[in-house]
Amino acid sequence: MTRQSSLVPTLLSLASLAALSQAELGKIQWRGSCNLTSYPTLVCGTLDVPLDYTESNSSKTLTLDIAKWPATKKPVSEPIIFNFGGPGVNSFEGLGLYGEEFQAILGGHNDLIAFNNRGVGDTIPFSCYSDDATRELIALQAPNDGRASSTALGEIWAQNANIAQACYATNNQTGSLIGTSFAARDIVEVADALTGKDSLVNFWGFSYGTTIGSVLAAMFPERMGYVALDGVDNPREALYGYNAQAVVDVDKVFEGFCAGCMAAPDLCPIAKEYTSAANLEAAIYLMLENLKYNPIAIPEIGGIVTWSDVKSTIFEAMYLPSSWPLTSELLYYVQTRNTTILGNSEVYETIKSYGQSASLTSASDEVGTAITCSDKHRSATMKEVLPYIKARQALSKIASDGSDGDMRCAQWNPKMFAKERYSGDFEVKTANPVLILSNTYDPATPLPAAKNLTETFEGSVLLEQNGYGHTTLSMPSLCTAKAVRAYFTNGTLPADGTVCQVDVPLFTNLTYKDVWPKSFQRSVESRDDASVLKALMSIRDKMSRRRIW
Repeated sequence: MTRQSSLVPTLLSLASLAALSQAELGKIQWRGSCNLTSYPTLVCGTLDVPLDYTESNSSKTLTLDIAKWPATKKPVSEPIIFNFGGPGVNSFEGLGLYGEEFQAILGGHNDLIAFNNRGVGDTIPFSCYSDDATRELIALQAPNDGRASSTALGEIWAQNANIAQACYATNNQTGSLIGTSFAARDIVEVADALTGKDSLVNFWGFSYGTTIGSVLAAMFPERMGYVALDGVDNPREALYGYNAQAVVDVDKVFEGFCAGCMAAPDLCPIAKEYTSAANLEAAIYLMLENLKYNPIAIPEIGGIVTWSDVKSTIFEAMYLPSSWPLTSELLYYVQTRNTTILGNSEVYETIKSYGQSASLTSASDEVGTAITCSDKHRSATMKEVLPYIKARQALSKIASDGSDGDMRCAQWNPKMFAKERYSGDFEVKTANPVLILSNTYDPATPLPAAKNLTETFEGSVLLEQNGYGHTTLSMPSLCTAKAVRAYFTNGTLPADGTVCQVDVPLFTNLTYKDVWPKSFQRSVESRDDASVLKALMSIRDKMSRRRIW
């Protein structure tokens, strides 16, 4: 899950427990309530783990801050460790936001555990710039996509040379201690502390969390309990390659956006101008092409809305269908060149934040850079990177061409390459089979990647959810939730080829109170099913971007 929140700084400042007395090595020191106003149920603690797993004789340790959402029912079963992806997402926030809903989905019998990866929060903090003003200045020095102009790729390369150097200057002592293999080892240390040495690890990972989960399973197959991977990022490509295929389904998601819009014109103002989804799709592409050469001037604030801004905003929206009515409204204002709405300060700042180059809208995005580039162990010339950027450009009109990330990693200082990088394959047999989940159309982690991983983990099963968006949580499906609960309860896997349907349409203003009485798409009767559907709708609502115009 790649979303960030303005609550992160507050959460970190309140949840930072590393300054307290060091925890005894190998044992979690639970400190009681985190005293977080927003998340009062969370219990916080600390655990010391080896700082550098490649130095077996070293006594240096790293203190992990750990959060727990306690089980709500007895008997209490084995804990489940969560990772909410990114890389760079604050897992404390993920558990704090969705812990109640996950307990409802899972049945309430497990303690839910989260801790921040190295580089995130106070766990070896990683930041390339000391303040947001400097960060934003750097971000504005180049467009965010190599197709923006004939000179864009050169500008992006030069900009990222500066970024890579700034990151090295501020993190050269610790940058090599951040990476996926160390994250996997930290999970094992946490599991040992929770339930005993050599105990089985129960894990639920989303997006980049599936990369951690894949490496975890490959490195420690005998330790795997129940492991669910939702929104699979091809681990081999994520770690070693350029992963151009990650965008293979983005334009299909956009087709879904257009079809959903035409099916619900009352919720999609731009639909009223067209007679079919195909006509709408063509018109939006034409509008984007026009913006490239005719950006919208907003004299009142001295700003402009560009091709990069609008295309990036559309791409961001593809992650979450619940944001599509709002996005369609924005596209209507862009198409009509409504400078009154587009010039609203919040609207303008939001659009520009998606269009900014380098993705440097917060320090947490720099963490994502650190983990990705440190893992890849790859220096390259611009000439060597260009074929992969061109491949992404050919695969999708809407998706980012990846030039920011690829060009930054190509210029990453080798002294910050991860000290350990898993270099084996993923042809493994785990102690328990893995449950892999994917939407049919995912803009970031496409279904083919999930199918490929399912073939490598012996005995694993793919559950496909016939929906759109990033990870199955992006659209409510009681069918999917019940399958996940059955798996974490007793290891029951869905039958091969199972496809779960979703419980709300793409464009909707339905709430739980609307959906449940109508038994939308299927007949459901039990009180527990009602609780689970309510939780799924709540996750959907919490993930949705707030209305700002």
